[in-house]
Amino acid sequence: MAVPTSKHPLDPLTADEILQVSSLLKARTPEKTLYFKIIAIIEPPKAQLREFLIAERNGGVQPKPPRKASSLYYHLGTADLFLAEVNLESNSVQSIKKLAPELHGQADIDEAIALRDACLKHPKVLEAIKKFQLPEHLEVNCDPWPYGRDSEKNLPRYVQCYLFARGHHPGSNHYDTPLPFSPVLDMITKEVVEIIRLPTGSGHELNHDSVFEPHETKEYHHELQKQPARTDLKPLIVHQPEGVSFTIDGYLIKWQKWRFRLGFTWREGMVLHDVTYDGRELFHRLGLSEMFVPYGDPRYPYSRKSVFDVGDIGAGVAANNLALGCDCLGVIKYFSFVISNSQGKPVEKPNAICMHEIDDGIGWKHTNTKTGAVSIVRSRVLVLQTIITVGNYEYVFMWHLDQAAGLHYKIQATGILSTAPIDSGVTVPWGTNVNEVVMAPFHQHVFSLRIDPTIDGDKNSFIEEDSVAMTMNENNPFGVGYVTETKLLSKSTPSDSAPNRVHKIINTSSINRSSGKPVAYAIHSPVKQMLLAHPSSWHGKRAKYAYHPFWVTAHRDGELYAAGDYTYQSLPDNKSDLGAWADRKDNTEDTDIVIWHSISLTHNPRTEDYPVMPCDTMTVSLKPSGFFDQNPALDVPQSTQRSNGSRLVEDTALTVAVGGHSCGARESKL
Repeated sequence: MAVPTSKHPLDPLTADEILQVSSLLKARTPEKTLYFKIIAIIEPPKAQLREFLIAERNGGVQPKPPRKASSLYYHLGTADLFLAEVNLESNSVQSIKKLAPELHGQADIDEAIALRDACLKHPKVLEAIKKFQLPEHLEVNCDPWPYGRDSEKNLPRYVQCYLFARGHHPGSNHYDTPLPFSPVLDMITKEVVEIIRLPTGSGHELNHDSVFEPHETKEYHHELQKQPARTDLKPLIVHQPEGVSFTIDGYLIKWQKWRFRLGFTWREGMVLHDVTYDGRELFHRLGLSEMFVPYGDPRYPYSRKSVFDVGDIGAGVAANNLALGCDCLGVIKYFSFVISNSQGKPVEKPNAICMHEIDDGIGWKHTNTKTGAVSIVRSRVLVLQTIITVGNYEYVFMWHLDQAAGLHYKIQATGILSTAPIDSGVTVPWGTNVNEVVMAPFHQHVFSLRIDPTIDGDKNSFIEEDSVAMTMNENNPFGVGYVTETKLLSKSTPSDSAPNRVHKIINTSSINRSSGKPVAYAIHSPVKQMLLAHPSSWHGKRAKYAYHPFWVTAHRDGELYAAGDYTYQSLPDNKSDLGAWADRKDNTEDTDIVIWHSISLTHNPRTEDYPVMPCDTMTVSLKPSGFFDQNPALDVPQSTQRSNGSRLVEDTALTVAVGGHSCGARESKL
């Protein structure tokens, strides 16, 4: 029986749709108990979707692509992994495929809780804790990490458990007491495979007889801090007396000439679809493709320590319930979603994305020095934000849309360092001691932003543009000239950064009438250190995308994730990740392309990053570069005191009543 639906093809799944998918699949194999890993929306093929979206924007009529969903699931208690496709509108299972045994599903919350409990109750683990002579007032905590890979063997699905101890306060910092042994568990049987002794000296040597050494802990929770809270911080309140400037229709958002659809997936979290500005196409899809966190401690088993936070866990799964006035400040619109649990039931993700406007300083300004006339506008920015907690770390992901047609992707890393035990008085060159007997190892965070452009249409190209000094000759007799040189990347390939290089997405069939050059959007991103692990290492083999800051490939449906669809204990097959797609050397000139931008944070911890890390911010800007004939923010109204409502800081007896004058009247200085 067909299920009627009026939902948009890109709308996130609803609770009823998740139940619909799990019920259909359970009915197909009633003799088996299904353990669901994911139930996710399937986006229509791009060519079909593009026709529909263009017609939708232009008020035309185009058949709506059917809503479909996929599900990844195990037969409970086995390693048998299946991928199914369900047509939600016809209420039918369209395909079920058993996957190869070397492929594994990601970790999930239900599984993580069960593994933590199994680890901490296991007799061998309890015996090791007793031998360590941990005081009774401390409670042992377990951080389950993906096992990773250190050989070509197709091992069962394992989890590496790092153990810590803390006091009984719920905010107690357990990362300040790391234990020197690490159990490995089989994720199906929940049995302990081995307990690995961790190195705690200056090298690879092991101390099997170490016992607990007390030290003064460093705490981050306000109730546990020894110093009093500051008392001189006054309230700062964002007030919009006439309401917000954006409009919302379901997941369709319009603001200051911007129009786009908001999406949400278990894996990527926040996604932007069909992004246009003033009616002109810019981007078909923008999303976080992957995030790899490899650690730089060369000793076993830390040599294996790494996680694909997007592929192994999921940014949508880990999304926070954002709190009004804390995570999001101002007049806030929240978006809530649902994901699935291991039983195929819906789980609410309330307030997973917040949207609001902020003042972002001066948008543009000029003072006419001859007349004293001042033209000035303040910059208003639309913020979309989501925050995820992945074990010890928090990541803040934001899109900032400005009034001059720029999109800015901001990433902030905060939370707590993943620590390791170290012997008293010892230091190592691959980490920073952040407390007595507590070391924070060096590590990297390498994100992949997937940019699917439609710069004035589908036929785009990718170029490197370098600023180059001219040779000193008759054309440059004073030696001050410089020019730009461009290189077209006509085949799928990686591309590196350079100090004077800008990468641009261009459309050669759309020419700017002022410059005479193809319209373009430039990607502005600081030069960063890319993956430091050797290419022959398993870190390098599993995260090839992390070696270069830019990649261009020809678009193919289904190629969404830079490290491949299945990252848990992944064994590279040289065909399922970004490195393999680039090696195809597909045509990328004047065609449908995808840009992949690797954004790297090399984190060699500071003592100031502990016991909780101040936000470390990375920003990537997608800005028009010859896309418009002039400043697209010229029509932003002149700033006035009446609209902005600023006040003077004066003694109350001298408070000046400010009026509604323009910010444009000034006396000439010249």
